[in-house]
Amino acid sequence: MNNCKGFSLIEVMTSLMILSIMTIIILPTLATVYQERSSIQQEQRAIIILEKVITEWIYEGKIVHEMQIAEMNTIFTIFSEAKGKKELIVCISWNAANNRHYERCESGKK
Repeated sequence: MNNCKGFSLIEVMTSLMILSIMTIIILPTLATVYQERSSIQQEQRAIIILEKVITEWIYEGKIVHEMQIAEMNTIFTIFSEAKGKKELIVCISWNAANNRHYERCESGKK
């Protein structure tokens, strides 16, 4: 008998089965992580939009009562409310990549 040093068919099939199971477990998790990452980027963009609206109000006196902005494959809805002449509350809402509804509010004072 020849002494062949290699893998038997059973060993190869077992390793392929283990690799397949690991892939089946990891792929949905990676998809969820990607959606959450996109949602975080959308939230960061929403914060930048809020800061921009408040800064424009402070320095230029522009008040945005209601507006929609389409960026990053989502629609941001902005609405604001003036509290007297010295304070503005701005809120932004959107549906993120993870299919959750988010709303964030900030205020600014002159």
